[in-house]
Amino acid sequence: MPPPFMWACEQCAELLWLFESAYRADKAVPDRDHAARLQVTSSRHVAVDHPSEVPAPHTDGCAHCEHYARQDDPRDVVLWTEHRARGLFLPPVAARLL
Repeated sequence: MPPPFMWACEQCAELLWLFESAYRADKAVPDRDHAARLQVTSSRHVAVDHPSEVPAPHTDGCAHCEHYARQDDPRDVVLWTEHRARGLFLPPVAARLL
């Protein structure tokens, strides 16, 4: 269940409501990636507009967090923040894919 701040933010709430139709669209047309794009859009919004809400790096051997921790490129910092934000609205198995 997404945290309360996401439901209180108009843009977050709108993105959350779009997930159901995105998953249905992807199921109807397997070559589509509406849900994946929506996940990226949602995590980017949280990272940019709600940075204080983004969880700390994973400490349980997450390969993505370990990779991003070794990088110096500022673009990787943004991707790492987006990676961690995904856990706010996706189950862990899906959130850790990117």
